[in-house]
This record gives sequence, structure tokens and C-alpha cells, in this order.
Amino acid sequence: MSGLARCFISSRRSYSAGAALVAALALFAHTPASAGTAAAAPTDPSNLKARTLGFAVTSFPFALAKNAEDCPDGMALAPKALYLQSVTPAERARLTKPENLKEFEKLAYHTPDGKDFCEVPDYPRPQQITPKGHVSYGMNLDGTTDGSATANTCAHEKFSGPNGEPAVDNQTYRVIGCSSNWRGFPGEEGYLESLRNAAFKDGGTTILIEVMGVKDGRNDDDVTVGIYNGTSPMALDPNGHMLPYASLTMTDDKKFQTIAKGRIVNGVVTIEPTDLHLHFDIGGYQRHYDFKSARLRLELKPDGGAKGLLAGYLDIYDLDTTKGARSEGTEMVGFDCPSFSQAARRFADGFKDPKTGQCTAISTAFEVNAIPAFVIHPEDVKKTAAVTLSTSAH
Repeated sequence: MSGLARCFISSRRSYSAGAALVAALALFAHTPASAGTAAAAPTDPSNLKARTLGFAVTSFPFALAKNAEDCPDGMALAPKALYLQSVTPAERARLTKPENLKEFEKLAYHTPDGKDFCEVPDYPRPQQITPKGHVSYGMNLDGTTDGSATANTCAHEKFSGPNGEPAVDNQTYRVIGCSSNWRGFPGEEGYLESLRNAAFKDGGTTILIEVMGVKDGRNDDDVTVGIYNGTSPMALDPNGHMLPYASLTMTDDKKFQTIAKGRIVNGVVTIEPTDLHLHFDIGGYQRHYDFKSARLRLELKPDGGAKGLLAGYLDIYDLDTTKGARSEGTEMVGFDCPSFSQAARRFADGFKDPKTGQCTAISTAFEVNAIPAFVIHPEDVKKTAAVTLSTSAH
């Protein structure tokens, strides 16, 4: 019965909330913990007694504070706006006439010798507009109070957290915090963020979290935390809402399976620093996030879900997506290739190259929002298939 329930849940792309709940409860009641786990039914976290808590991430945006005073100089400029800044008012008026569009784009998107600006990341350009504020989400990653250089980090300015947390590292915010397609308009996600988060609904991205060995859901100083990509699409109801307690299979690719030592303090799960690899979809293209020294802070919610931050050092080339781009495309999403690439390298603050002294990674933070889920391990899928075949043979 449990195998049938599991197959039923994982095979459906969407189904009614009532049917999902019935199937989920049946699975929870009869399936051993090793075959798939989820958070207990909605309850106070202090009463959680499940051996393993399972979660499916529903959104994973950059943690951007979006303070009103951060961008007094406006938003970062795309190639056309940059070029218009460099010419006289009369030339600006001429180039912006419809009949001169091709000439304008040729001048704005290409170097004098005809190369697309995205091909020359070191080409001299005005510095990208970046946040001037001092408040940001994130964590203290380098252990310093002032951002001074260490053997493995570069000197940088620290933030304060929105609730007064000291010595926050999030240099990624310096790079993208004044870019309209990450920041968005007030109350909205930027276009690139909405495109990336849409993949959780359309089947392009599944990220799963397990908290294993839980003896006390409120305080437990010895738990194991798994963070994985999944192969199953999120389950949706007829209105397109992601359903809790779905049965979702984790990837069998070891690179995208991370296990870390953790603890629970006052209902908040944290992990020891660990390297972490995730892949995600954006607009139909697969990309990777390679984190170094990643930390998780995940609050267990009364409804069985979780929310928090994933912070760490992101490889700068995971943030700097200008390689292979074209200026025509970056114009549409609101940034200039050389300016953006140079900003990413200028603000990089972690994992210093001992030969060059240049840091190769940048401190970052992502919001994590998750609903309870049954996390199915690949080996359990194989066992279920074997049992089904054996039963069919008889």
C-alpha cells in the first residue's frame, strides 16, 4: 500500500488538495522513515517527533534588502544608456531617432574594432552603479567584525542585518542590489528573479532538504542535514499552487547531494560550513551554483514548512553570467557586460588566490522558503520497482 501511495503521489503533476492530503497521510502512516520523509502534520515545532523532517523549496531568490536609500544614483545602466552618457546632447538626440537605430546599436554594443562588449570583460567602462546602503541580509562568513583582509579573504565593507545583526557579509548585494532585473520595482521581484523562481512551478528546478536524526524538534544539538536537487517536479493543485506533502525523489547525482552536520536551537536549524552544489533552471537553461563554506539557517514553522537563509561564498563566475552573452541580450535585462563583470570581481571577498591575491568567490545569501515533503531516495525507488516486478511475476 505504501509503495502504491508513493508512486501515486510522485507520478502526478497536479491533483486536488484533498486527494493529495489523503495520499500523503497514508504514506506517512505506513512508509518506513528510510523510504521517504516529511515534516509532521502542522503542529508546534517543539512537538515534532518525526525521525526525519523533509522539505521542498518553493522559492530561492537572492536575499536583497531593497532599502529605499540604497540606490540614490538610480539603477545600473545597460549599454545604450552608457553610450548616450558619453556623447553630446545633440548626438543623443540624433541617435535616438528611429531611423538611426541600427547605427545606435552598433555603437552601443560594440568596441571601436567591432567586438561585442560581452567578449571583452576587461574593456574600460564606467563603474556599475551599486548600493550605497549599510543594511543587508546575510551572515558573518569570514569571522571578522570589520571585514579586514585575512589569509583567505579580501578586505570589504560589512553590512548590518535588518534586525541589527552585526558584521554581515553579502557582497553579492553590492553587485546586483541596484540592478532592476534582480531588484525589481517596490513590492515585486525583478524579472531575472521571477524567471528563476518560476522554474520551481514549471518543473525545471526541484530542491529538497532533509533534517535527519531529530530527537527534539525544538532543541537538538546533533542532527544531520541533507540538501539535494530533486528529479521529481513539484506537485501543483489546479490553481498552480505548490502542494505540501508531495512525494519527491532526490537526484542520484552525488555532486548535487550535500550532507552536513547540524543542530536545532529554539526551532532553528543550522549547519556547519560545507561546500554545496545546486543546479537550477532559468528560462530553459541549466545553470549551477557552487557554494564554498555554505551555511543554512532554517526556521521550522508551525505549519510544517520552513523559511530562512542559505549563505556562503559563491564562485564569482556563477554570479557573473556575462560569458557567452551578447550586448543585445543584456540590454533587454538591464546591465552592461564589462561593467557587471568588473563589479563581480571588484567586490569578490572570499577564497583568495595565493598567487594573484584576487578573491575568487563572493559572499552571498539566498532566501529559502519551503513546504513539507516526502523525500524519496533513489535506492528506495529501485527497491520499490524491484518489489513491483517481483509481485507482477507471481
